[in-house]
Amino acid sequence: MQKKDLSSRLEDYLEAIYLISREKRFAHANQIADFLDVSKSSVSWALNQLSQKDLINYTPYEAITLTPKGKALAQRVAQRHDEIKNFLTEVLAINQNLAEENACRMEHVIDKEILQRMRQFMEFLVNCPRAGREWMKGFGFFCEQGKRRENCSQCLHECLHEVQITPKTDLKSTSKEEIPKVSKDRDWITLDRLRKVALECGRPLTDPQEQIIDLFMKSEKHRTLEEIYRQAHKQDSNLNRRDVEQAMQILCEHKIARALRFQDRTVYEHYHPESHHDHLYCVKCGAIVEFFDPRIELLQMENARRADFRLLQHNLNIYGVCKDCIKLQSKTRRLDECLTDETVQVVQIVADDKTAKRITDLGLTKGSRLRILSADCCGGNIMIMVGGTRLILDPETAPKIHVISEKPEEVELPQGRRRGRHRHAADRSKRRK
Repeated sequence: MQKKDLSSRLEDYLEAIYLISREKRFAHANQIADFLDVSKSSVSWALNQLSQKDLINYTPYEAITLTPKGKALAQRVAQRHDEIKNFLTEVLAINQNLAEENACRMEHVIDKEILQRMRQFMEFLVNCPRAGREWMKGFGFFCEQGKRRENCSQCLHECLHEVQITPKTDLKSTSKEEIPKVSKDRDWITLDRLRKVALECGRPLTDPQEQIIDLFMKSEKHRTLEEIYRQAHKQDSNLNRRDVEQAMQILCEHKIARALRFQDRTVYEHYHPESHHDHLYCVKCGAIVEFFDPRIELLQMENARRADFRLLQHNLNIYGVCKDCIKLQSKTRRLDECLTDETVQVVQIVADDKTAKRITDLGLTKGSRLRILSADCCGGNIMIMVGGTRLILDPETAPKIHVISEKPEEVELPQGRRRGRHRHAADRSKRRK
C-alpha cells in the first residue's frame, strides 16, 4: 500500500472543504462541522493541520479556501469516493446509503491498482455488447430473488424479443426532445479529471470557464456558441463570448465535446467515444435528431471491407425537413418554394394555354415526379430532374407549376448500378504491364 501524506481524518476534512466550496467558492468552520457532524474544536485542530501543510488558506473567523495543491488533492479524494460508490451501486447493486457509508471508509485505504481495476471493470460492463447496464440490473435482481431457472428463462425471452424489435423501433422512437443523460456521476467525474489535467499542464481552469463548462455538461442538447453564451450570460452577466469560446475549445481539445457542421451552422454536442449515433438535420428550422440503426453500421463496414478499406471513423448527416415544418407548410406549393434535393409531384399547372403547352412539352405533366437539383441555379433559375432529364426553369415559369411533397414511402429508391472500384491511373498502368 502506498504511503499517504494525510491521515484518513484529514482527508475527510479536505474533501468536505472541497465539496462545500465547489458550490459557494469558500467554506466556514461551522459549515464543515455540520457537514461532518463533529465539534467546532475538532474542526479548528484539523484546519490548523491542513494550513501547516499548505493545503488551505485559513485565518480564524474568516472564509476558508483551498490552495492549488489542496484542491488537486481534494479532487483526487472526491474522485476515489465517487468511483467506489458507483462501483458499489451500479455493479454490486448496493443501496445508496450503504454504498455511501462504505465508500467513505474504503476511499482512504484502497490501493491505486485495485481502484484502476474496478474502473476498468465498470467500463467493460458498460461497453461490452455481451454485458451492459441490463446485465448489471440482472445481477441486482439475482441478489434479491435468488437463483431460479424460471428467472433465467424469462430474461432470455425478454432479451430475444428486444433484439427482434430494436431495428424497427429505433427510428420511430427518436424525437427532437432532449436526450436523457447517460450518467450524471460520469460527467462529474469527467469534469474533475479535466480540472486535474488542466492543473498538471499549468493551465488551471478559470472560474468563468468552470461555470460555462458546468452549464454545458448539464444538458445533452445541441447548442451553438451563441446559444451557450446567452444561457451563460443569463446565469452570470459578467461572462462574455470570449469565455465561452475558450471553454468550448478546452472541451473539444480534451474530447469531452465536439463541434458538428450542418451547412453554415456549427453546433456543439457531448462526445461519447464509447457510443455512436447519426443525425437528421432539418434545413428549415435547424432541428437535430439523433438516431442509431445497426443495419446502417453493418452496411458501412461491409462496403469498407469490399473495398479493402480500413474504416477509422464516419459521420452520417441526413438533411431534410422535420415533421413539424411539414405540418406548417401548405399541402400544395409552387415549384419555386421547394428546397434543393426535395422530391415532389406535379398536381397543377396554373398558366395560359400557350405557356401550359410549353411546360407539358418539357415532360412536366400532372402526376410527373421530379427532383429539385438546385433551388438557385445561375441567378434564380431552378434546376430539376424529370425522368432522367435535367431541365432549367426560369423564375417566371417555375411559379406556374404547383406541386405536392411526396410521402417518404412513395419516394422511389435510385436504381443505378453499383459502381466498380476506382483504381488510380498508376495502378491500371501496372496491370497493363
